[in-house]
Order: sequence, then structure tokens, then C-alpha cells
Amino acid sequence: MKMVEINRVWLNVDTDTNKITLFGRPRVSIHVDEYIWSLIEEHIVKPHKLMRSEKHKYLLKIAFGRFDPVRHRYYPLSPYNGQLREGVKPDSANGWYPREDFADAAERATWFSPDKIWTNCGNKVLDVNVDAANVNESITPREYADLLFDGIGAALVFNFKRLKREEFDGLKPKINWSMVESFPFPAPFEDQQYIGDEGKIHVYSWDSRQETNLVGPYSVRDLYLDHFGKL
Repeated sequence: MKMVEINRVWLNVDTDTNKITLFGRPRVSIHVDEYIWSLIEEHIVKPHKLMRSEKHKYLLKIAFGRFDPVRHRYYPLSPYNGQLREGVKPDSANGWYPREDFADAAERATWFSPDKIWTNCGNKVLDVNVDAANVNESITPREYADLLFDGIGAALVFNFKRLKREEFDGLKPKINWSMVESFPFPAPFEDQQYIGDEGKIHVYSWDSRQETNLVGPYSVRDLYLDHFGKL
């Protein structure tokens, strides 16, 4: 029985503007996610006896986003987000800091938002949240895998105090890049496997019991294939 299930998440519509964002998602095969996770699981998770439960299945929820310096103002303390500036005191009650509180914030275009493992419908969920300037439809499998490795590292280090970033940094050179680049790119729609790919994009408002369509309804699959072709 597979104890860890990978769930890819992508917001298909910008919640502020109602603009469709489906076409900006990474077009990388989910097999890249499976490979990177299997590497970390084999070399770090299993040896440390982590994420083992008789009662729960684990979900690895992977959410990439394109870094927007205007919107993305706050991030949590993490060795993957760098050090705080001199004079900024750690706030254990909040744990999230304005971006400018980090020492190298001006140059940094990749940020991680690890969170506590939580329970959903009996499943334990590990959130892997990555914001990076190069997250778009053209990101290569190598670039994607590099971000994903660090994103999983950030999430695990955040949740398990015995883990240190140095252990992940030591494993990273063992990534088999030939394996990562062996999967078709751009990946066919069926190989991307984002949550909701078999559903619809539909944003609407209610006013006096009247439903008004703001976006859609569109089939995610049809809209994607009409835009990119039958890749």
C-alpha cells in the first residue's frame, strides 16, 4: 500500500482579477514529483522513521506559484528563506515576517511557505508551497525538480526538528538528472495530473438569488488542449 499520495495543486483563476491562469502552470510530468519524493523518502524519511502511521495516509500537497513581490509580502522563518536581518527579533507567536525582514530579500526570487502537517478527512497533509520567479509554463523539468526538492526539504525541516537543511543539501547532488529529463516535456495533459483536471473552471456570483457567470464554465481539459494543442 502506498503510504504517501502526491496531490498537485494549481489555481486556474486569479482570485483578484478572475483572469484565467491555467496556461501558466508548469507543464512537467508528475513522474518528476514521484521521483524526487522517492529519493527523499528513501534517504531521509525512512531512515529517520518519519511519516509512519497505521491510521493515516499522507498527502503531499504540492502548490507552486509565480513569485509576485507586490502580493507575496510575508513568509515564515525557514533555513530555506535565509536569515533574518540583523536587529530583527524572532517572533515565535507569529512566525511570519515581512519579506524585507530577511537579510537577502532584495535579491531573492524564490520563497518557501512550509506549514504544520494537518489532518483532512483522516489524511495527514504535508504542504509544499513554493513561490518562484521562474514558475510558468516554460519551466524545465530540471528547474522544477530543483525547486521541488527544496520545497519538500523546507516542509520536512519545518515539521521535524531532528532534520536539518544540511542533510537535504548533502542528498541533492545525488539527483539523477537524466531520470528527471527522461520524461516528455512539455508533458502531455494526462501526465501532469493536477487536482481538478477532470473538472470545470467556473466562477460566479450570487445576487438576489440570481447566479451570474464571471468565468466559464469551461472544461479544464478542453480549455488547456485548445490552447496548447494535443501535446
